[in-house]
Amino acid sequence: MKIDFKSHDLPRLPQEISLCLFRVLQEALHNAAKHSGAKRVDVQLAQNSGDIHLIVSDSGKGFDIDAAKKKGGLGLTSMQERVRLVGGTMVIDSKPLAGTTIHARVPFGAEGRFQTAAG
Repeated sequence: MKIDFKSHDLPRLPQEISLCLFRVLQEALHNAAKHSGAKRVDVQLAQNSGDIHLIVSDSGKGFDIDAAKKKGGLGLTSMQERVRLVGGTMVIDSKPLAGTTIHARVPFGAEGRFQTAAG
């Protein structure tokens, strides 16, 4: 599988954010390799308006998000929980036969906007 990675205007990130985004990317790539059938995955990492954005997309098989949540798999849940713990949000857009896009947004920069897992 080919991975097309692009990054733009990235500051030095706190370890908690870096590790969170690394783990989300790792899980997203694992899921794409295992389930999507896609030959290529596009990854974008950029700062925009005080937020760090990680976008992972493929044009593979896609999946029914509600059905996946009902199955109780830990991959999607753990990604969402990791992002939540650093004060961010994650949106998953996927439909059968239409590919998948995962967009994690983590606030960065403004004091008080970043939360650690401890508080």
